[in-house]
Amino acid sequence: MNDDFDLFDFAAAQNRPAEPVVSECALNKNALQQAAFAFLLSRHPSGIAANVPTRRSKYKVAAAGFWRNERARKGADIIKTALVVMYDDADCCFSDCAGREERVSRIHGLQERKMDLEAVIRSEEPHLAAADDLFSEFRFWDYGASRNPEYRRVCRQLAKEIKLLTQGSKLEYIRLAGNADLCYLAVPAGLVDPEMIPVEWGIVELIPEGKRYRLAREAVQLENITPAGRMTLALNIAQTASTAVRFCAGVDTDGSFRRLPRRRGKIK
Repeated sequence: MNDDFDLFDFAAAQNRPAEPVVSECALNKNALQQAAFAFLLSRHPSGIAANVPTRRSKYKVAAAGFWRNERARKGADIIKTALVVMYDDADCCFSDCAGREERVSRIHGLQERKMDLEAVIRSEEPHLAAADDLFSEFRFWDYGASRNPEYRRVCRQLAKEIKLLTQGSKLEYIRLAGNADLCYLAVPAGLVDPEMIPVEWGIVELIPEGKRYRLAREAVQLENITPAGRMTLALNIAQTASTAVRFCAGVDTDGSFRRLPRRRGKIK
């Protein structure tokens, strides 16, 4: 057994794209929904609900929450909203456009070219490296500030291809609803390549073993989100939550009693 540890080999391995993780234990949709809900609840929203419509009933998300200004003296001052879309099939993330496989192939080629150009930038523009890192092998590089024209062109083309890949998809319609500041995509670990998902979306990977999750990428604050849009989502959350409460209480919308739902397990 070789106990030698080569820091430079390790650093090189860290810079290579991660291989997809295929789990031996599949998550069913109920477990996915539970993990997606747990992730959003860990952000401590003021209100939260599952299966919330964004604009219309067919555009429901696994979970949605809102945060309000607790110091507001009057009214409900909604300061932030977030939603989580849950998929267990990678095809659901993309549009059904013709030539999708060819576009995916082009994206992979552009990603490889981008990595090659980043190596050139590290060699020719050392001033773009962060100077306060302990080990140069793990140094942060500001590639976005590079003057390399080909790198900028590849980045623009890559962003365009990824946008076209999701254009017309349910993901795009939900994001464009304009009522969520933060949008997250919850998927089983290894299901999708994060580089294939638009940068606006945060990615939550759900791990079957122990029903855990990890935040693979933080969501980007969306622009042009209006107070009216936030209020629309908050009201949808309230309406969805009241439906769940009414069901648990055994009461119909007209106030009549109905049979209480059967308890399947004790909540600890």
